[in-house]
Amino acid sequence: MSLGKLLDSFAGVRATVLGDLMLDEYIFGRASRISPEAPVMVVRQERTNSVPGGAANVAKNVTALGGQVRVIGVVGADDAGQILAAALRALPMTQATVIKDAGRVTTRKTRIVADNSHQVLRVDSESTDPVLRSIADQLVDAVNAALKETDVLILSDYLKGVLTEAVATAVIDAANKRGVPVVVNPKPSSARQYRGSQLVTLNRSEAGELAGREVVGPEDATEAAKSALQEVGTEFVVVTLGGAGLVAASEKASFSAIPPRVEVNDPAGAGDTVIATLALCRAKGPLDQPALQLAAETSARVVRHVGVAVPDERDLLEIRGL
Repeated sequence: MSLGKLLDSFAGVRATVLGDLMLDEYIFGRASRISPEAPVMVVRQERTNSVPGGAANVAKNVTALGGQVRVIGVVGADDAGQILAAALRALPMTQATVIKDAGRVTTRKTRIVADNSHQVLRVDSESTDPVLRSIADQLVDAVNAALKETDVLILSDYLKGVLTEAVATAVIDAANKRGVPVVVNPKPSSARQYRGSQLVTLNRSEAGELAGREVVGPEDATEAAKSALQEVGTEFVVVTLGGAGLVAASEKASFSAIPPRVEVNDPAGAGDTVIATLALCRAKGPLDQPALQLAAETSARVVRHVGVAVPDERDLLEIRGL
């Protein structure tokens, strides 16, 4: 199947995303001089912007690629939580179940960007404590309700406390009972709690940490992916290697994909694009080389944008060869 036809097949695919919701804030300005108070850059603020990030950015990628999505997560009882919840409700082709937890702060990443493309500083506000049992029960209930109309479940774990082991186990079991494939983007310390999923994605350093070996190129990544299969207990492991591409491995096969060469302005969020692309592909059938190639193509396009981004119309036209 051509990449264009694969993109066409995403129309109407229903995904549910559960994970750590974040608010990505940007302060854009001009770097004019070095501060006389400390050896740091002075950035003259020109404009600000905020967009849904984390698991919410995975959801945005799903809709950008043609799918429909329900996103489920937790915010704090603060201004950032209100802004994030409102932004999610305004997204097209998106339903949002946002649970408010007064005992947490909303995860917020504030980036200062100078001269339109250079990130100078990032300030994080977050809570990483596991959610309370009462909140966890609400999350599981929301997923169970969503699974009735879901073609693929995506778990987006940034270690901010939403995807506890109990939550992960419960939703994976529920999805498997309904025959809904589960695609996961974990961290090494949490990867083992996703046993029973169908696909796990890791970046180069995460795969190396989980496998206990250095990952430099595709051959290393393939071996690390095969090792991670046993550690995680999933059907497929995909390792992302930035400009060197992607590698996928199962017990029966392994294959790779090379992205087009592009000018990288901001790699933030590329992993979200990979998992969204692969999830939509997995909803249509088993993972194969064209699916991996499409993930390489979509993620290569988003790194050309400044800030956490999703594929736009021009990106998708390029992939279609138009």
